[in-house]
Amino acid sequence: MKKNERKLYDSTCSYIILLFVFSALIIVPFMLVNQLGVHSDWSFHTARVQQIYLNLKRGQLFTFIGTDTFSKVGNANFLFYPSVFLYPWALLKLIFKPIAAFLIYSWLLTFTTMLVSYFCMLAYRNNKLTAFFFTVIYAIVPYHFYLTLGNYVLGEAQAYMFIPIVLLGMYRILTNRGWKTLAVGITLEMYCHLVSTFISIEVCGILLLVWLCFSRSLNWQVLINLCKAVGLYLVLSAWLLIPLATDYFHKGLTKPTSGFMLARDLGDYIIGCINNLPSNTGGLGVLLVVILLFGWKWCHKGTSEIYVYIVGVLIAIMITSTFPWQWFKSTPLAIIQFPYRYTSFAACFLAVVGAIGLTSLVTRVSRKKVTGGVVTIVLLCLCFGETYTLVARNHNSDGSVEVLKGSRHGQYKTLRSANDTPVIITNETYNDQFSYGALYGETDYFPQRSSDSAKTVLNRRAYMDGHQIKFSQHSKPNQLTYVVNAKKAGLVDLPALVYSHSLVTVNNTRQAVKASSRGTLLVHVKQGRNVVDFTYKPAMAYYLLMIVAVIAWVGLAYGGYRDKRKIAVRNQV
Repeated sequence: MKKNERKLYDSTCSYIILLFVFSALIIVPFMLVNQLGVHSDWSFHTARVQQIYLNLKRGQLFTFIGTDTFSKVGNANFLFYPSVFLYPWALLKLIFKPIAAFLIYSWLLTFTTMLVSYFCMLAYRNNKLTAFFFTVIYAIVPYHFYLTLGNYVLGEAQAYMFIPIVLLGMYRILTNRGWKTLAVGITLEMYCHLVSTFISIEVCGILLLVWLCFSRSLNWQVLINLCKAVGLYLVLSAWLLIPLATDYFHKGLTKPTSGFMLARDLGDYIIGCINNLPSNTGGLGVLLVVILLFGWKWCHKGTSEIYVYIVGVLIAIMITSTFPWQWFKSTPLAIIQFPYRYTSFAACFLAVVGAIGLTSLVTRVSRKKVTGGVVTIVLLCLCFGETYTLVARNHNSDGSVEVLKGSRHGQYKTLRSANDTPVIITNETYNDQFSYGALYGETDYFPQRSSDSAKTVLNRRAYMDGHQIKFSQHSKPNQLTYVVNAKKAGLVDLPALVYSHSLVTVNNTRQAVKASSRGTLLVHVKQGRNVVDFTYKPAMAYYLLMIVAVIAWVGLAYGGYRDKRKIAVRNQV
């Protein structure tokens, strides 16, 4: 290795070590507390992970329906809500105690976000200090902590990792520097969170419009590269679309609520940002507000920086009610649910401008290392200020947060009531939470008729001739087994949600799957003991397209490695 290359390698390693330490310092206070104050989206995601974890323990890789969680009625949210990046958490549960497993997973999300951000910024602007500052600013945005450690909006938190790849990919498309990056970024986001993927596509559309407005010409190569990116994206993600096509669209399922909820006016939003707390009401934080107001001063003329700043400002406005959301209530845009979801994208653009400004500040002074160190310490202090309230909530030293006492008995009940206040869980009470339902998401993706009869379904009631009957139930990976002792032959309505690719056997004999008036399994039983096995098997195209995606990922990895080798050989000549 040449001297310059060695210096470059050592410099990169130094920044990665700094990011590792930075991310570890963020999670250490939570590890010391060793308990969690949970609410909001926690119950939904932890139930999904628990089911994946239990299936892995039983030797089953794929999870399609909830048989041990989500009230054990076969909820198929695993088919329609991506779960790829929940597997690391489930694997950590095989090794560590539950609280430690989650906190290590949260650290992995943060550290991976930092690594992705660093190398994306380095590819955009070949300056390691700028890449470092961008990474830290983007990682410590209060909204990021709201997603990961505040309200546990984990699908969106996972997608947060890959937003820099998407935006770098779009930049490369517009500048004719490659098209694969965009496809990879969008695909990775889709493996995390469908709504974030939709917003990413929307933001890429905004960038394309801005580019068309300022370039005043149409470069057909850009459009060709976009088409190539779309093609690769479909190859990598088509397997995820199969369940949506076969079991979701036009299948009478309950869909997540759409609309534009919780949009705050601009003034209140700015005040919320200045408070610098992890929330959805001011998630940009005070640092990004300063960049929002004064970042134009740091943009160099004749570069793309001013466009980055302009788009960042426009997206920040879209977070608030200043943007006329009411005009779009009947459009596909309504699937975003909450305008504050644009915070992640505004943060990425504004962090670019902020990193450029901080780099300019450090490089203008004589004692660059001292100034850089001071800036880093200030950023770290901002980070600790943002997470303090979350650590204090988890610690619960004043006893103001309710503590989970044990598992639920009796009628169905959600872990949190409608006021959605936190509850403390420990390693000892962790599994007790799964006897409760999830306040948000429990009935998403239910058949509509099941949602209308949710009380009887979630309480797992079975009926024959309109009368409630008793049964026993056993759970296996992707399979519910019911044992019914019938006094006579007839139809039994069992509490299992019916989807298009559900399968049922009664006493080892296949029956056609029929849905009752409440959207649950209706089977014909004989007099006496009956064993009913209910399962879900996706279309064969699901597995075939997954294999195609795996081959494509291997091909991309090999191609990337080969290109790196060619560059290395060329540099040695």
